Amino acid sequence: MNGFGHLDFTVTDVERTVRWWEQVMGFELVNAVERSGLKIWNVYHPNLGAIGFVQHPNPVTDTFDERAVGLDHFALRVPDRAALEAWARHLDDLGIEHSGVKEENGGPLIVFRDPDDIQLEFWAFDWDLATPNADRRHG
Repeated sequence: MNGFGHLDFTVTDVERTVRWWEQVMGFELVNAVERSGLKIWNVYHPNLGAIGFVQHPNPVTDTFDERAVGLDHFALRVPDRAALEAWARHLDDLGIEHSGVKEENGGPLIVFRDPDDIQLEFWAFDWDLATPNADRRHG
């Protein structure tokens, strides 16, 4: 691994949260997706990376759940597809279920879960695949 790929946090108000991260932390909004009541907005900082904020239409809070306020999932950045394939073999060797290498906005990834069912990812980020705002990466 060579760093984290991105963090996604479940929040109660995605617009308010993104404004705060822009104003307080110096991040820039790079993508906003809304579908079926789900809002996913991503911010980026050139020295730190990407953070996503997810607003679910029906959050729950009694146990871990991606729809609850808190952590949605944690992605660890790897350098390339070859590293992903190596991690897939490693997970296989340990008997850990995973998605295999999948294509995703921003680069290929592997999805798996920890013993508490928290979603984790290994992610090979690629700006050329990050749409629709890849051209904003330096500005």
